[in-house]
Amino acid sequence: MPEYSYWIIFGLILVIAEFALSGLVTIFLGLAALLVGALVFLGVLDNPVWEITLFAGLSLLLLVFARRYLRDRLFGRETQGVNSDDSAGLVGARATVEGAFENGIGTVRYRGARWQAQSSQPLSDGQMVRIIRHDGLWLTVAPWSDPRAATDDQNP
Repeated sequence: MPEYSYWIIFGLILVIAEFALSGLVTIFLGLAALLVGALVFLGVLDNPVWEITLFAGLSLLLLVFARRYLRDRLFGRETQGVNSDDSAGLVGARATVEGAFENGIGTVRYRGARWQAQSSQPLSDGQMVRIIRHDGLWLTVAPWSDPRAATDDQNP
């Protein structure tokens, strides 16, 4: 088997391994191996020391520059919202009380899911409430018509 085929096979294995690992690392190593294999095939490289050196250099350059560019494009950048406590975007949404609240604690239904909720005001079954805080698995709610629960930057 010709020498360039080892580089090509190695590069293809690394590119395919990216699908299993998905960290945007092995794909760049695989691309560097494929480039070295292509240069060996074309006769530009014929010394194994230069092949390995070029592979290491290309891998490093691709990892440093192309990975950063592609990672931002593919995965996006995390941005902090106005309220970082509301990572799910629940604050300001409308929910329905399921069963009367006892001692300020009960459950609400929001988009088909049941949530544990707390409120400083008495709430009855079927009442519409506004989610005013989201903390882990708990919601803090207030009656929908309560002006203290509404803010200018939230959409009802």
